[in-house]
Amino acid sequence: MDNDIQDSALVDVVIAVHTPNRPIERTVASLMASGLSTETGSPNRLRITVVCHNTAVEPIRARVAPEHQGRVRFVHFADGIKSPAGPFNHGISLATGTWVSIMGSDDSLEPGALAGWVQAAEKDRADVLIAPMAHADGRAIRTPVVRRLRAAALDPIADRLTYRTAPLGLMRLSLVRALGLDFPTRYATGEDQSFSAKLWFSGASVSYGRGLPRYVVHDDAAVRVTATPRSVTEDLAFATDLVGSDWFAGLGSAQRAAIVTKLLRIHLFGHIMLRADAGTWDSADAAEMAGAARTMMFAAPGAARPLSLADRALLDAVVRQEPNSRVMKTLTTQRRTFTNPRTWLPRDLSQLLHPEAPLRFMGASALVS
Repeated sequence: MDNDIQDSALVDVVIAVHTPNRPIERTVASLMASGLSTETGSPNRLRITVVCHNTAVEPIRARVAPEHQGRVRFVHFADGIKSPAGPFNHGISLATGTWVSIMGSDDSLEPGALAGWVQAAEKDRADVLIAPMAHADGRAIRTPVVRRLRAAALDPIADRLTYRTAPLGLMRLSLVRALGLDFPTRYATGEDQSFSAKLWFSGASVSYGRGLPRYVVHDDAAVRVTATPRSVTEDLAFATDLVGSDWFAGLGSAQRAAIVTKLLRIHLFGHIMLRADAGTWDSADAAEMAGAARTMMFAAPGAARPLSLADRALLDAVVRQEPNSRVMKTLTTQRRTFTNPRTWLPRDLSQLLHPEAPLRFMGASALVS
């Protein structure tokens, strides 16, 4: 048989592994039960590529069950950078399948996941299939906050696709190549934000795998997070660079606003919460956070309008460069206290029915499965 046919794959899955203590055996075992064949020449072939990042291959190979080792491609990749961006880019560059998918080495798939995802994507004639997600204890991860019962031909604004930062699921490899997508390696965090934003707003046909087997995030993932303190500017560089890019400037105003509303709600407020809860928030953080907030809001005027009263109170404190850590902790707690009516309504009542307005957002989130 022709070598190109022998080497073809329906789905290429790329797994980045950074240390030999990751439970890669669990990830691989779940892929073996994902409903696709790893046999060369199979029309439903799954090819698994484990990229051993800045670490030796053999200790990682040794973790995988002996019966699975010969069905996995292990490759070494060294760039000296503590970011998953490089190994994911390298693994995708090696892919030749119709579909490509990325996974973390702590994670797994529910049985039959890949077969179900491919069937749904092909039925919908989709370019991207967003995987449903869950924690290891079975709790659903409710992103993106898609409209009720919506599964195909998703709209990036109405279906709030920006809330799925990691592009987990299936991506048509030809689309990834045509868009020139890669994960930037220069950021300490948020390296997947620009990749996914460009994917969601590319005009591609995007489906959500509602009701299909899920991508499972395990608790061990918590140890991935570095404890190294960083400045606000460094932590939010991915966001300020994104909104300052030529690509972002070329979007429509509603598209820009959708991205910035999410950046404010999830990333800016999230970094405030981490610092305030730890008691490390100070005047330097306040000044840098105010600068980041101004950059985002100037790039998309009106992005804050759908936010809740409690969110806007926190944003007001950011803008005035509130230096008191206790004040900021109180405000971050209040915006997450959903029994408080101030979390239900936007300050601007004309935004009450906006997809990002609190009641619509929370209602849709509760229905994501």
